[in-house]
Amino acid sequence: MGLLALAKLAGVLVVKLLIGPWAANKLVRRGIDPKEVGQMPSNGARAARNPRPRRPGSRFLIGPTNGGRMLTVVVEPEPADDGIWHVRTAWDSSAAEQMFYYRRS
Repeated sequence: MGLLALAKLAGVLVVKLLIGPWAANKLVRRGIDPKEVGQMPSNGARAARNPRPRRPGSRFLIGPTNGGRMLTVVVEPEPADDGIWHVRTAWDSSAAEQMFYYRRS
């Protein structure tokens, strides 16, 4: 599943978010509709360094969905194409993650 979302988030270009079947199932198990993740870049999500990356270049996208839900999404870059990011997981943003978002808004 690919979600187009052209945005530049704190120096991170997001042209497309890719959500594979494994990640989509993980999101649904956490009560997150994959469409909500796709809404975030156009709603002003902020990119942050992943403090515990499993892969080089991993980032957090933190921001609101169309319904105002604040999510933190782990994305990893597509090595073959700048601007394409693979969604790995997501959760409802913690208070600290929300503070990061609002400090940068």
